[in-house]
Amino acid sequence: MAKRASLADPPAQLQVEPDLSPAHKRAIEGALRWAWQQLVAANDVVLNDGSEEAITAALETQLGRMEHGRRVAPGLKDFDHPVRGAKQRTSDGRIEKQPDLTFRPPTSRYQRVTNTAGWGCFVECKLIEDGHDSRTVKSYSDEGIRRFAVGEYAARMPSAMMIAFVRGNKQPAESLEPLLPLHGATTIARGKSADSCSTQHPRLSLVPSCVDVDLMHLWLLVPTKLNA
Repeated sequence: MAKRASLADPPAQLQVEPDLSPAHKRAIEGALRWAWQQLVAANDVVLNDGSEEAITAALETQLGRMEHGRRVAPGLKDFDHPVRGAKQRTSDGRIEKQPDLTFRPPTSRYQRVTNTAGWGCFVECKLIEDGHDSRTVKSYSDEGIRRFAVGEYAARMPSAMMIAFVRGNKQPAESLEPLLPLHGATTIARGKSADSCSTQHPRLSLVPSCVDVDLMHLWLLVPTKLNA
């Protein structure tokens, strides 16, 4: 009798989904920066005292604001509501992994999408605590970058995003830049500002059922006045 396929069995062939356009990627970055500034301007206590999950939820709330039937966050007027914590299928067929945020622009502009479940901009968020202690910095690497590098997140997508919520007076680059060459990164590119950069991970050579990924890094700093 033939073996019945399990939900955890890896797919025979992974369908690569089309990358988001540069304009949509810029829109997502701009909306995230805008949402962060809304929290900073309100002196939201979640930035000082909240957990990673609480800060992510606060960002989602800002991104979901509507006025007169239109989304308030700049650049996202045509996007679906950002999804928080939706489970994704990994490159080896597991189904329990959950990136923190997922952005999906209008599919009408992406005719080659085969299944929206595995398509979009998948974002993982990590909290870097005061003093940039080794535990939280290590989490950014091993529970963030690595998950993209081995295809646990965004297996079908050629790009994705990491976000750090950074507390304390220490600049994020000091702690996070040394992590960038880890997990098979072959290219490190500086962003247009000191709080962003990107790394490229050639996943196809390590995980045949996975597409290479360009991982953008955005480091959102809690202002010193909020840490006082």
